[in-house]
Amino acid sequence: MNTNIYAQFAPILIFLIIAFGLGVAFAMIGKILSMIVGANNPSATKGETFECGFPTFGDAREKLDVRFYLIAVLFLVFDLELAFIIPWGINLRASAGMPAISDHAFLAMIIFLVVLFLGLIYAWKRGALEWE
Repeated sequence: MNTNIYAQFAPILIFLIIAFGLGVAFAMIGKILSMIVGANNPSATKGETFECGFPTFGDAREKLDVRFYLIAVLFLVFDLELAFIIPWGINLRASAGMPAISDHAFLAMIIFLVVLFLGLIYAWKRGALEWE
């Protein structure tokens, strides 16, 4: 095989350029059409915050407690853990009696679980899961 490596990937590059170009073109067409066809009636009422049928009676940009973000990050970490464990468990179950999963893969997942479990214990001991 004496072909150029870049020539093999030329169709993929052309596809990506066309896809990006079409995406930009459709976005621009939509923006231009909305500017031409859409109604533009600015008023002071449209700039006000409105919630559940009532005008706001406090600051609409109230800061959230940091604990919400902490719980969200912990949720994402353990959700990602499940994204790794489920395919691994299915592969482990399918390999019952057959050496489809290696000892190295098994040990790697056990180490991964131990590290996440230690992180959970650390967060628990530091009071990250407490809500006062």
